[in-house]
Amino acid sequence: MRMRKVTVAEPGGPEALQMVESDIPEPGPGEVLIEVAYAALNPLDNHARADRIKWNHPGYPFTPGFEFCGVVDAVGEGVDESLIDQRVATNGQWGGNAEFAIAPAHSLVSVPDEFDWPLAACFSTCAYTSWLLVHSAAKVQPDQWVVVHSAAGAVGSLVMQIAKSAGAQVIGLVGGEHKFEFAEQFGPDAVIDYLRDDWPDGVRALTDGRGADVIFDGNAGDRAPMNLDAIAPLGHVVYLGASAGQAPPVPPSMLIGKSCSMSGFVQYFHQAISGGAEIAETHKALAAGTWRIPIEREFDLAEVAEAHRAWEARELLGRSVIRVGGDL
Repeated sequence: MRMRKVTVAEPGGPEALQMVESDIPEPGPGEVLIEVAYAALNPLDNHARADRIKWNHPGYPFTPGFEFCGVVDAVGEGVDESLIDQRVATNGQWGGNAEFAIAPAHSLVSVPDEFDWPLAACFSTCAYTSWLLVHSAAKVQPDQWVVVHSAAGAVGSLVMQIAKSAGAQVIGLVGGEHKFEFAEQFGPDAVIDYLRDDWPDGVRALTDGRGADVIFDGNAGDRAPMNLDAIAPLGHVVYLGASAGQAPPVPPSMLIGKSCSMSGFVQYFHQAISGGAEIAETHKALAAGTWRIPIEREFDLAEVAEAHRAWEARELLGRSVIRVGGDL
């Protein structure tokens, strides 16, 4: 049997994404075959296509789709056959921009009955990452001031909601005033235009001159040193990505002056020590509508190149998803 899939043969722009036909793969030992319903448009899909990442790059050629969901169609040797026909999600395996994809059985997350397919495509990264940032990486406390970069994005908007639930005072940073209204629906105490060179002044003004206790930054880039102007003494800057490119090196002397700290974040390391707390908390809150992942755009599998173009142009808000098989 044949299937459609998107491939990237070599580094390039959105035009490097090509639709091809191939045989449906068979799961090997410890693997499952998933009929894909939806894939999320994860920033790593764009960065891998353009060869902007080194960590967990799948190599060329590859099929994008870092995170996706669907129904288990078949299982390989050593895998429990009761998984067949189960709704599952997975991330970190690539291949989700195809009608069928292989994933290790150990990577599967069961999709709660209350979640629709678009939410199923992105909850296991957006939700878990956001909760772990707040409660594991930064250990946010009540009344702390928290600054969230990309507050109009999927993770940024959810981090704001979770930080507010933890009792923090939250400042959202967005790239332009046209994104203010979107970010404000998630309850921040203030929203600031990150494109202004004086945005750290705005943070200090809101915090009585002290600065933020915690800054979450998934952009990095050449403006990353501005975080040190906005951080408070003893504050903590957490980097969870580099959508704007690599940041300049930071001399230790720049940290000493405020006794502040910087750290990186990868979801999986924090999950290894969380005891699954993020799973129970996020599933309950998302099902109840207490927290929300804003899924704003849906693209067909044939429109993956357009989705990448729109992401590169920063036209997208919240999370976008790729409809592959649709509502299976």
